[in-house]
Amino acid sequence: MQITILPNRVMTTMENETLMEALIRHRLPVQNVCNGEGTCGKCKVRMTGNVPAPTERDLEHLTETEIKAGIRLACAVSPEEGMIVELNFVESQDRKESVLLGLKTTTLDPGIKKVFVKSTLPSLADERGDWDRFVDELSIITGGSYDQASLYVLSKVPAVLRAGEFALTATVYGEEILDIDAGDTTNRFYGVAVDIGTTSIAVALVDLNQGNILKVVSAENEQTAYGADVISRITYARESQENALTLRASVRRTINHLLEELSLQTKVSKSEMYKMTLVGNTTMHHLFIGLEIAHLAVSPFVSVCNRPLEFTADELGMEINSQAKILFLPNIGSFVGADTVGAIMGAPAVLEPGNHLLIDLGTNCELFLKTNDTMIACSTAAGPAFEGAGIVHGMRAKIGAIEGVSLTEEGEVTCQVIGEQEPIGICGSGLIEGIDELRKVGVVNKQGKIVDPEKAKLAPELLKRIRMVEKGREFVLNYGTDQGFDVTLSQKDIGELQLAKGAVCAGIKTLVEMAKIKIADLDSVTLSGTFATYLKAHNILNIGLVPDIAPEKIKTVGNAAHVGALLALIDHHEFAKARELYRRISHVELGGSPKFSNYFMTSMYLEKNT
Repeated sequence: MQITILPNRVMTTMENETLMEALIRHRLPVQNVCNGEGTCGKCKVRMTGNVPAPTERDLEHLTETEIKAGIRLACAVSPEEGMIVELNFVESQDRKESVLLGLKTTTLDPGIKKVFVKSTLPSLADERGDWDRFVDELSIITGGSYDQASLYVLSKVPAVLRAGEFALTATVYGEEILDIDAGDTTNRFYGVAVDIGTTSIAVALVDLNQGNILKVVSAENEQTAYGADVISRITYARESQENALTLRASVRRTINHLLEELSLQTKVSKSEMYKMTLVGNTTMHHLFIGLEIAHLAVSPFVSVCNRPLEFTADELGMEINSQAKILFLPNIGSFVGADTVGAIMGAPAVLEPGNHLLIDLGTNCELFLKTNDTMIACSTAAGPAFEGAGIVHGMRAKIGAIEGVSLTEEGEVTCQVIGEQEPIGICGSGLIEGIDELRKVGVVNKQGKIVDPEKAKLAPELLKRIRMVEKGREFVLNYGTDQGFDVTLSQKDIGELQLAKGAVCAGIKTLVEMAKIKIADLDSVTLSGTFATYLKAHNILNIGLVPDIAPEKIKTVGNAAHVGALLALIDHHEFAKARELYRRISHVELGGSPKFSNYFMTSMYLEKNT
């Protein structure tokens, strides 16, 4: 039988296979954390045609609101003729939006401008060509010289001039004319800034006349179906050219889907978007553009290009104005990408005199250290735990996610939930605070083990919440009522966090030692990343995410990488600053470093790390 996969693909299914199995067979993006066993609840799809009744698995993992919206678990769906399935539906991220919408700009100079031009009418006394007539007037207004004409714009001139009674609007980039519109459309001028994360992608729409951020939307990066981290995706891409093209199509499709959502929500036509700036780690950079990544995975870990790059939307398949300029900020090294440069631009205090450390927390964690003598950067594979992926009840920071946890020795458990509703999962900030609170009251020891309730001396209410399941012990944070399942932290969840935080802490220690300073010499430690905004200094110090340092030196700046992309979108001088940073920052490789390996082993404990 055949089912439709939005926006325009028809997929043939086989007898007795689940929707999950069919999607994997056709190499379509779907989360498959538990290998189709129905235990993770991550393989959500939205059904918009011939919606099946919810199964027991759906009822166990999905909220009533999700079920009513047609969301189902792919592992629980038996395909039927006429089904219509949406794989990567867009969710407006309250946290991302609130952080970015608060961005204040002081300079508005995007490097692209719209110019209204009123030309004289042709006559026997003035037989200049349509292009010549328009360009002569444009040169008088701007002082520029427009000697080059693209075939795209040149072919439009006669019709556009006459449609606007010889008045038109030119979109100009330097001395290049990108596009023309009939009449005065100078008030319709927009751009987008994109943060290509390993786990999720965020896109912000900006009014380039005012510098206002109109809307931010985000969705899971469709590439997650082919691996949770950059190494697994590099491995997948190296298997065949077809796989590499699949990854390229996946990330582009995710961005285009978000662009469509922005257009629908704001009534801004995609053809009115004339500039796009992007940040992302080096692997995301290469996969999006379509560059060879085979050499990123083997020593000496060589990228194709680290310099800042410029394309047209048409070249990269971005569904905005076809002549729009696409600017990708520069990378620093094989695993320290444009997102690090963007984060530095978005948190400029790290460039002030003194010793400053920037930690861009994500699936691929980048570290930047600036001292009075040097600027160095490195990366460490933290894994997707900070994004809520790989955690039994993990989710991104959206409505229904536990973002904070408080426990008392008497057994009182309080969960702070985004949207103040019944919790349906836990996001990164809740994971960190929850594990620190479990450590504080004695439910978890410094090795990260949930204690045996038969041997531990804890309050009865705490002991009651510790239970044994098939894969080890877990602690109940919230007993389910409306949603029908309990939200827990499992032994596996704690282990995932230990691996992530151990890698970050070890990377910091190694980088500081390479710079020939001590942790105590740091004047500031800045945490970047959307979820980092909601972290508390005492929690990250208590579990050893960062080495022990005065709490007042720790600060958070939200998604600084995306802010950097926004700054480069709004002001072309910021893009020049990114180019200068690329030239000045040295990249160091931690892979194979004995110092890093030794620090990693000692950084796994849930305790203050000296």
